Amino acid sequence: MLKPTRIVHVLDDLAMGGVTRALKNFEHPKLKSIGAHDIADIRKEAARAASPNDIAVVHFTANWRKLSWLLDLKVRGGFSRIILIEHTYTRGYEASEVQPKNRFRLMLRLAYRLVDQVVAVSENQRDWILEHGLAPDSKVLAIPQSRRCEELLKLPPKPRENGPLQIRAFGRFHKQKGFDLLIQAMKRVPAHMATLRIAGSGPDEARLQDLSSRLSHVEICQSFTSPEQFLSSADIVAIPSRWEAFGLVGTEARAAGRPIIAAQVDGLCDQLDASGFGHSVNSVPSLVKAIYRAVLAEDLDERGQHARIRAADEFERMIDHWHSLLSQQRADKRAMAV
Repeated sequence: MLKPTRIVHVLDDLAMGGVTRALKNFEHPKLKSIGAHDIADIRKEAARAASPNDIAVVHFTANWRKLSWLLDLKVRGGFSRIILIEHTYTRGYEASEVQPKNRFRLMLRLAYRLVDQVVAVSENQRDWILEHGLAPDSKVLAIPQSRRCEELLKLPPKPRENGPLQIRAFGRFHKQKGFDLLIQAMKRVPAHMATLRIAGSGPDEARLQDLSSRLSHVEICQSFTSPEQFLSSADIVAIPSRWEAFGLVGTEARAAGRPIIAAQVDGLCDQLDASGFGHSVNSVPSLVKAIYRAVLAEDLDERGQHARIRAADEFERMIDHWHSLLSQQRADKRAMAV
């Protein structure tokens, strides 16, 4: 008789914010009912199944060096299935950070060949994987990322008042997040029309402070542990990322009933609908136009409520998708072969 299923989450960096938040999702009772969830730091130990029914969920970002880790999991791990969550690579990441692209795509094809299933964290990311033939359609499943947002779903609406539009942004101060673009856009937006507060920390903090030093309507704030208070004064939330596999800031903003101004890139495309204001990625002029559209909009309250309704059940839908995936019977290796 097989032992109860273990789901072994394989990582190489326990400090990664996005991955750490993703791991918390697996603490949901519905997912814990499938089997015990363990964590393996692959830098310190080889991940091994204790039972032929065990499943490995890979969270680390693939690269040429780490292909040996995936090969070890496949050949010696003894797992019934290996599922890789693509937390990092996207169309926007490739456009911004990768040269040459052919070598990068070859590495991903090899990595995805060594696992049984690839979970994209947005529909847009899945489309990119399939568009470039990085893995076959049958192997790639999109499970959009989310998180519990009960406290934000209870946040009172903020009626649009006379005066400047209150824009908020938050996240890691890093090139990826595009806060430099947002500050440059605010240089073209008069103070009487909009004000901006950006909260966070990271390697680009000094640069962002310098960019905003002469702008009275832009403030750089310290990071926070919970976004409720920061968002309570927001009319809208800006997410000008250069790439974003999903973008949990968008989930949090929409759950709080605040519409978003967001780059039309990667997972943010999945979150942009009629309630939001999209702009071209890496484009200050397009971002300025999006801010002006938000300033002039007379239906921000309605947009915010629409965004909240859509966000309200995203977490439970994500859990349902993961429950279905992890509950599947042992994978047919011949069907999975590429």
